[in-house]
Amino acid sequence: MAAEPGPPDTAGRQSFAVTSAGPGAAVIIQATAPGHKAIAAVILTDQNPLVAVDIPLSGRAQVLNCSASAVTLDGVAQQEPEDLGSLHLTVLPKVGEMRSLPLPARLRGLTGEHTSRNPGDGGELRDVFAFQPGDQLRRIDWRTSARRSTDQDRIFVRRTFAHSEAAVHLLIDHAFDYPAQTELWFASGQPSLGEVASLHLTREAATLLASSYLAHGDRVGLNEISGLRHPLRASAGRRQLELIRTRLAILRPAARPERLSRDIPVPTGALLYVLSPFTDDEPGRLMRSWHAAGHRVIGVDTLPVLRGGSSSKAQGLAIQLCLLQRRHSLQELDRLGIPVLGWRAETPDATAADSFPGQLPLDVGLATLRGRYARANGSAAAGMRNGSAAAGMR
Repeated sequence: MAAEPGPPDTAGRQSFAVTSAGPGAAVIIQATAPGHKAIAAVILTDQNPLVAVDIPLSGRAQVLNCSASAVTLDGVAQQEPEDLGSLHLTVLPKVGEMRSLPLPARLRGLTGEHTSRNPGDGGELRDVFAFQPGDQLRRIDWRTSARRSTDQDRIFVRRTFAHSEAAVHLLIDHAFDYPAQTELWFASGQPSLGEVASLHLTREAATLLASSYLAHGDRVGLNEISGLRHPLRASAGRRQLELIRTRLAILRPAARPERLSRDIPVPTGALLYVLSPFTDDEPGRLMRSWHAAGHRVIGVDTLPVLRGGSSSKAQGLAIQLCLLQRRHSLQELDRLGIPVLGWRAETPDATAADSFPGQLPLDVGLATLRGRYARANGSAAAGMRNGSAAAGMR
């Protein structure tokens, strides 16, 4: 007896064909799937019934558990029930791309698509300077040389800024997985695999950010706030994207240690993204610490838009306390000027208890931050250019 998977349909369901080669004339099939009631059916041995179950939105999950026993037509069992085992599916997060992305305060390397403040071969003019040994002949500016060198004794070259790459680090909070239906927070069984939850939104947002930056030639790394696994070092290329998607797919809810032995190390000069539902203060504490150390830190709120209620007064009070802690953490980050953008599957009601006033969606917020950071970097770059131009005139 075996349960063999078939092709998934467009409705997000997977079919399994249950086959049997037992000695009896009929087979009793029992199947259970997360979020559904157990079913049982009596079939003939030459039949191969299909069992359709939900598949996870992302990640790895158990989708089906089957057992079967062969019987004769008179109802006398000829075989003990055989456990066909649990069937698991792993669904990688979907890949997307956003074009307008903020950059860290400092770029690195001599590749990529971004104009840095480092001298080198690039496209943006840095200054015009007197020729020195080692300068390339193709960069000689003959018009400027003729205009500035009245005695024809000096040659000037055009110097540019180098193209560089950005370093981005994604930090994942997977201590909790909150379904959108608040009643499921207290359920003893596993909710339906089609239910939107915070960990799915975290995988989705992290993959979107990683694929967007990697498409521009930048380097992306991945780490967990819990510090339970070794981080993925920042790298570029298609292979890095697949490594990130695989690491995100196998993430399961895992409680953080009560107190970490040390704070999570982050690369110097990298742009940090913290993806969390922000229902406790640990992500906010780390973000405040990194912000005080001079890092650019951006939070991504992945708590789904909540709906439903609670089945008891105690559960309702627990939900209110959780949302109160969340609001306090977000307010503290907002007071320090640390942006927290929303990736919550749908537009939240501004008056709802789980919303944060003024929170921008991820795409709009990233475009706004890109303009803000570009102006800050542009002011510093302009100061460097003015200083270099003055040195060239001297």
